[in-house]
Amino acid sequence: MSPHDDLTKAIDALSDAEAVRALAVLLEDRGLLSSAEDLPATDEELRGAVDAADAAEYLPPGQPPVAEGDLARAALVYAAQQEEGGGVVGEAVAYASSSIDRFDPVVVPVGVLVVTLLQTEVVVKRDPRGRWSLTVHKRALRDAAMGRLLTALLSHFTSGK
Repeated sequence: MSPHDDLTKAIDALSDAEAVRALAVLLEDRGLLSSAEDLPATDEELRGAVDAADAAEYLPPGQPPVAEGDLARAALVYAAQQEEGGGVVGEAVAYASSSIDRFDPVVVPVGVLVVTLLQTEVVVKRDPRGRWSLTVHKRALRDAAMGRLLTALLSHFTSGK
């Protein structure tokens, strides 16, 4: 079994809270957590920015909503595939799943964390009236992990509708 397969299994074994924590640790390591914290949008506001009818084109019919943990796990798998050997992602997963007693709650919504991770693929902006818009740069999705992550993100924001 390859190290990448081992990392994917470790990601899949994370609890929902551990997966979100690992994603936050990954963003912190990349220097992006402060950007996520500074984004004044909540998951609810971003949910309102996604047109459910447009998103339905990319979602399998009747797909149930994607839970926060599943979305975080999809983001971690995507990030691991972007890294050679999954080094930092592996460290984030190990940190999040370790039994060390700590208090490091994640206060940034998981949707905001994922949008921050995908900042070269997703643009979030607010218009003068205060409404948020979310634009996903559409390109050929040869990368299956990216496709799964975008599908999970859209499902999370549209509640699978």
